[in-house]
Amino acid sequence: MSRQLAGLVLPGLLAASAAAALAAESESGLVHVVQPGESLSQIAAIRVRDPGCWPEIYRANRDQIKDPAVLHPGQRLVIPDPLDCRPSEPVAERDD
Repeated sequence: MSRQLAGLVLPGLLAASAAAALAAESESGLVHVVQPGESLSQIAAIRVRDPGCWPEIYRANRDQIKDPAVLHPGQRLVIPDPLDCRPSEPVAERDD
């Protein structure tokens, strides 16, 4: 296999593998693996079709999310089921 072809195939296989892992885990409705560039509101929009529900996802994952505006690819976030969406309530600061 040429280097050029290997450079195209390997990233494609890795992306497909990551997508398959994400799909397998998300079928349970309990875990979401953060992808590059995702935000809590995007995850809420994808998972529960309401971007305003992001505070509930944040509350369920406060142990690993220090700043709700900063997520890291690969983080495994618990999506509460059922999601008790209360987007109008303010999110209190962490007491560290």
